[in-house]
Amino acid sequence: MKKTFLSTVLIAICMIITNCSNDDNQNIDSTSPTISIQSPDLNQIFSTDLGSLKGPDIVLLNAYGLDDVKMKTMELTVTNSDGIIVFEKISENTPNTETLLTISELFKTTVAGTYNVVYIATDINGNKSTSNPREFTYEN
Repeated sequence: MKKTFLSTVLIAICMIITNCSNDDNQNIDSTSPTISIQSPDLNQIFSTDLGSLKGPDIVLLNAYGLDDVKMKTMELTVTNSDGIIVFEKISENTPNTETLLTISELFKTTVAGTYNVVYIATDINGNKSTSNPREFTYEN
């Protein structure tokens, strides 16, 4: 009887020290945020418009991340057809941001070609989602 009691006490102490319980695994957030791309439209065409005073068209890069707990960051990366990064931006969580975080930036170029924008949403627990590349084109 003493051995059973002692074993039970040792197991209880071990659980307290290592903070292990069956309920801990149920509270872990493993759900990645979702991304909703607002712009640009897929395969949208813009003009470099080198011959006018207006200049090149401006592309609105806009998306939001939505999480069931809390968002941490939204990132965007624009690459050219050679895979070279030509623009990057990160939007960080603010104290007022809870489950929704938006990134919205303007992009323009005078270099004709095909570009891709990729958005990455990260929640407060490190879960990430990456969008499919959204392709758009600049023409002369």
